[in-house]
Amino acid sequence: MNPFVPTAFDGALMALSVVALLLALAAFISLLLATTASGWRLLAWALVILFVPIVGPATWFVARRRERSVARGQG
Repeated sequence: MNPFVPTAFDGALMALSVVALLLALAAFISLLLATTASGWRLLAWALVILFVPIVGPATWFVARRRERSVARGQG
């Protein structure tokens, strides 16, 4: 614990960090299981998920959902 940071704030940041880590892990697993992402596209998404903490994984899930709905509409 940091003596200059209130305990409640420290706990909230720790919880946010755990959520961000779990979200990134779920996004990586989803990315690896996706059949549409390969090559440079896979690398680009992996970098976005890795370097943009909460927004990156959330963006991946939104993009994947849109991709699936477009594929269903065409097929």
